[in-house]
Amino acid sequence: MNKHIKLIFPYVLLTLGLSLVYFVTRLVNLTIIPIFTDEAIYLRWGQIALADPRWRFISLVDGKQPLFIWLLLPMLKVMSDPLIAGRLLSIIAGFTGMVGISVFGWYLTRKMRGVIIGGLLYLIIPFFLMYDRLAIYDALLAAIAIWVLFFTYLFALKQRLDLALILGTFIGAGLLTKSSANFFWMLLPLTLLITPWPTKKRGANLFKWLLLCLVIIFQAQIYNNILRLSEFRHIIAQKNLEFIYTPAEFLRAPLSHLYNNLKSLTSWLVGYLTPLLSLLILAANIWYIRHNLRRALFFLGYFIIPFFALAAFGRVIYPRFILFMVFPLLIPTIIFGDHLLATIRHRTWLMIATVLLISPLIWFDRQIIFDPIHAPIPSTDRQQYINDWPAGYGIKEAVAYLDEASKHGQILVGTEGTFGLYPMALELYLGKNPNVKFDPIWPIGGDFPKQLQEAAKVQPTYLLFKERQQIPEYWPLKLIAQYQRGDGPTYLKFYRVLP
Repeated sequence: MNKHIKLIFPYVLLTLGLSLVYFVTRLVNLTIIPIFTDEAIYLRWGQIALADPRWRFISLVDGKQPLFIWLLLPMLKVMSDPLIAGRLLSIIAGFTGMVGISVFGWYLTRKMRGVIIGGLLYLIIPFFLMYDRLAIYDALLAAIAIWVLFFTYLFALKQRLDLALILGTFIGAGLLTKSSANFFWMLLPLTLLITPWPTKKRGANLFKWLLLCLVIIFQAQIYNNILRLSEFRHIIAQKNLEFIYTPAEFLRAPLSHLYNNLKSLTSWLVGYLTPLLSLLILAANIWYIRHNLRRALFFLGYFIIPFFALAAFGRVIYPRFILFMVFPLLIPTIIFGDHLLATIRHRTWLMIATVLLISPLIWFDRQIIFDPIHAPIPSTDRQQYINDWPAGYGIKEAVAYLDEASKHGQILVGTEGTFGLYPMALELYLGKNPNVKFDPIWPIGGDFPKQLQEAAKVQPTYLLFKERQQIPEYWPLKLIAQYQRGDGPTYLKFYRVLP
């Protein structure tokens, strides 16, 4: 027994250490980045679905799959702050992603080094840290993606029915999360690169592979067809067309946006991975191509095909769309890192190189946790989360003010916007307050809304502007406060409407 304890003790200690560091880095200052538009929408959907089971498919109304919302429901039930509840869900999902890449690292190297390299890569890469701390779908999709990749790899090598069923289940979970998960089953032909083919009965083995692939797809579609329980399932396809070009649109001008999309996607990827780690990943993949071409092409295919498909067909793109594509690049990096640790004898130079590599990553991580306004976040995400109207700076303060005002009687709150951060972020915290009523308005034109002016004669009435920067002087408004978003040029403006 003592021998067995000695064998497993390092693994237990390592698991506890990685887990502790993971949760510390994800939980500290969890709300330092305020709620942003997508979070407000998803969390409000969760509240509505929790209150009324008939709305458990509410996300389909906007063409979004429901798994994230379903997993959010128990979190909202036990947490008083919906923002913390949603972000905790992403943290839990991210933890399963870290476990997944660590398990993959062990399987490929059969050494504790593989676990350490895989776990540390997940821990310190800013891309994962950023999205593990936001209440949106992408950390969940990324966690599913690493387990899909792992079981796809096992399925390719072993060709077993149980692995096919497990893989189909994970792909089904992905399809219930985001449409991007369709890549998981579409890329199954890449397994032919690494499937062992005996010299005899190749036709029979190919037929077995094909049958098992059909089992995987059928299993995935069993879960995906849960969406047929809702009459709004068709909206997913309509919503997707807001983000991607149809094949016909692409063929009319196939190169018009490909270059710009590739440039943006590459800059975002390098920006979140940092240049030094990006160079190491590139070197690792080149080394792996030279040492094991088929497996290298398998992993590269799982990155390159979705990456170029997004570049070719992406109408509206964001950095988070490529988060789940990062894992196939990291697997050869784990193998390469294990090789370097096994062959390099000059430990001093190895330590110096490691410090040079991880220092920019740790500094970036520190900025995300303690000073996100000045973190080197790619500009597109900076606009979303920090500096422009989707960012929720001032929401917390406005909610506190309105909650206090409602203690003295009924109030009316007008918002510039009928869907998104306004009014949903306010409804998250004040929706159950019987003394607070909302009047969302879009757009607010040249004339001041008459219903707000009339309401101001009988009860305290307020108005929040998310975008409009120039307010006509003759409008019957008194500025209560304005809140700068990050270090950008935009403000949330909070007014009292004068009778």
